[in-house]
Amino acid sequence: MHPLLRTVGTVAMAAALTGLAPSGANAQSAAAKKKVFIDQDGAALGTDMLSTLAMLQSPDVEVLGITVTAGDAWVKAGTAHMLRMLELTGHEKVPVAAGAAFPLINSRDLAEAWEEQYGEFQYKGAWNERRYHAPDVVPTPPTGATTLKPIDMHGALFMIQQIRKYPGQVTLWVGGPFTTVALAIGLDPELPSLARELVLMGAGFNVDRGGNHRINGRREFNWWWDPEATRIAMSAPWKKITITPVDISVKTTLSDEVKKRIAASNSKAAQFITTFMPAGQGAGGGGFMWDEISVLAFIDPTIVTQQQELFVNIDIGHGPGYGQTIFVEADVPGPPGQPAQRRKMASWWQVSTVLWDLDLPKFYDQFVHLMSR
Repeated sequence: MHPLLRTVGTVAMAAALTGLAPSGANAQSAAAKKKVFIDQDGAALGTDMLSTLAMLQSPDVEVLGITVTAGDAWVKAGTAHMLRMLELTGHEKVPVAAGAAFPLINSRDLAEAWEEQYGEFQYKGAWNERRYHAPDVVPTPPTGATTLKPIDMHGALFMIQQIRKYPGQVTLWVGGPFTTVALAIGLDPELPSLARELVLMGAGFNVDRGGNHRINGRREFNWWWDPEATRIAMSAPWKKITITPVDISVKTTLSDEVKKRIAASNSKAAQFITTFMPAGQGAGGGGFMWDEISVLAFIDPTIVTQQQELFVNIDIGHGPGYGQTIFVEADVPGPPGQPAQRRKMASWWQVSTVLWDLDLPKFYDQFVHLMSR
């Protein structure tokens, strides 16, 4: 049992889950917006911060809170990165909680042992040798040190609190590993059924680039970092699951042209990008827009031009397939002239809507618009 599950008692849970709903005019305004709780890992710059910022910038979304989970960075460093971004972009009132510090089972040592047998990973997040530091070390972010502090509550408890506060209304958006989500489900198994839906960036299907393993595009970083947590989350009874996989992420890039369009605005969000990710930095752009697609497709589903329902989960066998996406078509073609029928799968298989393609010009226009608000 994870230490968090041993140390949270009934009294502490009851205290943590209490909260006051908004009232009066504020309640009416909030009711018109989509309620979202964000669970994200915390690289200092790039997709983690920009996708979170896009959600915060949307006039149609009310962000109830953010948890930061270890993945691209260790949780303490990632939390500092997130707080600093909020501070610089005018969103400092959004509460942030530190979530899971380590995967449930996977570890740096286990990953290295796997590599010795089956091949090296291109990307290992906080375990990357090139920028590795101890989990408790918090280097000063490239954006500068923050004056903000996270709330005094574990991210799993904060997630439970906010979803229970608005049953059936909160979309849980996940842009990093599932560890904090898995801990929250362990503490409160009703959580998935109380959420409105699960929207996430993760998984890989048939992509030949963008995965964290050189030759296997079905092994994507967010899911591979903590496969057991992914299995717990993806096997839970969510009302709806929408996945943005690597396959669609690699069709985008935060290009110099997009950055120049954003730089024309003096909004705090635009100036954050212009100051810390200026045009001309890197090889013509800022990399794939992994998480941003997931956010913008949630805000405006019309940017998606192709999607498919699949049963999707992850391989947790500790062999060559550990951490790779597994999937099955949801519908079985019927006889000629007859409609397709839904496959019958084991209880740990959940149907997900997988996004395959998007209207790129519309996506870029929407992103520039949000950053310019």
